[in-house]
Amino acid sequence: MTWRVSDWVSGRTVDDEMVYGFIEAIDWMQGFITLFVVRSDNEERIGRTAAVRLSSVKKVPDAAPQDSRHIPDLIDLALATWDEAWFRELTEGMGPTGQPVSQTKSHTALRTAHANRLNHYLR
Repeated sequence: MTWRVSDWVSGRTVDDEMVYGFIEAIDWMQGFITLFVVRSDNEERIGRTAAVRLSSVKKVPDAAPQDSRHIPDLIDLALATWDEAWFRELTEGMGPTGQPVSQTKSHTALRTAHANRLNHYLR
């Protein structure tokens, strides 16, 4: 399997702790990756890096947003992080009104009030 820096993976450390996070570095010679831990059964690991053997790591499949209501929030996040590729991926299915193409064909009322969609996450 091919691994790349920034891939999301899950696996077990040499201390048999379950870890979930993204790859920061790969050492092909030693057969280890450096993983930034986002979730773990050992809470002290969260937010730190861990060395994990390549043989004990499984790639986490990429997930697409399941609900089109979240796409505008994800677009705002892509803009805030300057991720042009993600922004283009999210907006390629949008119509001129900013709604997904499947919704622009229906007779739904357009939202006229302008609001910061990230505001409800910052409270």
